[in-house]
Amino acid sequence: MNQPKNLFVEEFSPSMTRRIEVSRTIFSQRTAFQQADVVVTPDFGTTLFLDGRFQTSERDEFFYHESLVHPAMVLHPNPKTVLIIGGGDGGTLEEVCLYRTVERVRMVELDPEVVTICREHLQSICGQAFDDPRLELSIGDGRAFIEQSKERFDVILLDLTDPLEPSKFVYTQEFYQLCREHLNDQGILALHNDSPFFYPDAFNVISKTLDTAFAHKLQYLTFIPGYMLDFAFAVCSQQPLAQLDGEAVRRRLRERGIDRLMSYGPATHPHRSSLPGYALKILEAPCRVSTDSAPYVLGAVVN
Repeated sequence: MNQPKNLFVEEFSPSMTRRIEVSRTIFSQRTAFQQADVVVTPDFGTTLFLDGRFQTSERDEFFYHESLVHPAMVLHPNPKTVLIIGGGDGGTLEEVCLYRTVERVRMVELDPEVVTICREHLQSICGQAFDDPRLELSIGDGRAFIEQSKERFDVILLDLTDPLEPSKFVYTQEFYQLCREHLNDQGILALHNDSPFFYPDAFNVISKTLDTAFAHKLQYLTFIPGYMLDFAFAVCSQQPLAQLDGEAVRRRLRERGIDRLMSYGPATHPHRSSLPGYALKILEAPCRVSTDSAPYVLGAVVN
């Protein structure tokens, strides 16, 4: 069997890799922080890879971005101010900007070149969100911003890479506590919790670390075609999270100007309020909490 000449080969686990054929390379460059590639693939269309890892694509981005953004934005009674940490591709920002209730969005992205690349080559994902007058874009480290800022927000969205070495300090107890302190009353933090099936340790550690910082947490799963795995998400708050039925979700979406979602909606919201048995079983196992003094790193060998 002849293999295509242009492939991205990404390690999926210690025993498995995946190969994605590239039809055409649109952009390839090393930024100050990482290798960025925008390519066209037969299955996913225009696709962003960072350091050889699949990030997002024009054909499947809504599975991730809608799962991260909309449960938190709908559960909040009136989201006016939003902080996004990460999310340089603009997909999360584009979803937030759909809300007519939002008055201000602060976004903190480490790599300015990723923003530039995505504004030019991935408008199918970010649209014109980077031109929204409500946006205040800051370039810098998200952890440093949280440590130095005195701003408070209704919703904080962490659109981050996996808990690998470069991002280990935005998955710790101390960081989540800092996020909590930057939330208004009834404020909500939303983030991904990695894959329970492929990365159960990461899922367990993130989940239990969140429990040390927030009194209330709701978790749910979404299958992300481009990641080829189940992906867990969480919304967290110091206040009890609203129990909304489909009609209440429909009403809030309509009142807030949302009418064209592809994955999340009134019919799917009830499924975003619980975890399946296999994920709950993982959480029954004891595990350590990630801290600044001993941060969890995905795949690291602990002696």
